[in-house]
Amino acid sequence: MELDATMFFVLLFFAVVFISQALILPAAGSKAKHKELSERLKASQSDLDEETRSLLHEHYMKSLTPLDRKLVEFTVFSNLKKTIELSGFHWSLGRLLAVTAAVATTFCLITVILRQPWFVSVAAFVGTWVIMHVGLQQKISNRLSTFEEQLPDALDIMRRMLQAGQPVTQAFNEVGNEMPDPIGVEFKNTFNLLNYGYDMRLAIMQMAERTPTVSMLAFSSAVLLQKETGGNLSENLEKVSHVLRARFKLVRKIKTISQKVDCRHGFSSYHHLYCF
Repeated sequence: MELDATMFFVLLFFAVVFISQALILPAAGSKAKHKELSERLKASQSDLDEETRSLLHEHYMKSLTPLDRKLVEFTVFSNLKKTIELSGFHWSLGRLLAVTAAVATTFCLITVILRQPWFVSVAAFVGTWVIMHVGLQQKISNRLSTFEEQLPDALDIMRRMLQAGQPVTQAFNEVGNEMPDPIGVEFKNTFNLLNYGYDMRLAIMQMAERTPTVSMLAFSSAVLLQKETGGNLSENLEKVSHVLRARFKLVRKIKTISQKVDCRHGFSSYHHLYCF
């Protein structure tokens, strides 16, 4: 009986590892793309003067809990906090660490009570943290994908507001009021920053850092380019919206074709195995 329980926990650990890999690998390309965009944004922020960077850091620290302010001083926890923000998970860093540690300790104690070998307890403890990491990565992928799908509609709302003679700040507010999460929240946050007196470039860069996607990079480039060189912003947004919709249709078409090819290969493999 004890051997059966041990085998169960060992198989459970390997199942968690394999499932986590299956969830992470499909998003590996998009994750690398988002990381590259984040590095570009950091390079752009390095061009800002010391006063502006100090203002950004001060605004960010004010949004954290006292415990989180202490934790983000360490690189590991700072990176985890950024991951939580990208995922849109509404928990503080301290709360997430506390809950995950409590769950991991509980599973570890259960294996001890059941008199399992030490490596099963370690596997249960580590597996809990792996599941937390995989869950956050999956939420990031889903959130950014949803944001990219919503962005063309948001640009259409902005374009209509600009054509009606409204300022850009009010266009951000309108998108924040009309569009659902996650894009509604991001545009509303940007509107609030602009109302507080933040520079347009600073507010847009903050938004792009929270949603590092190719679509957001195109939108931010159109807005900042118009601010620096002038021109008709509504026409630029219309062009960007058209390109993003065409890009999204192409991506969906490629995914559909890839899924069909995978299904055919899978059916062919099972057919050969059955004949064998």
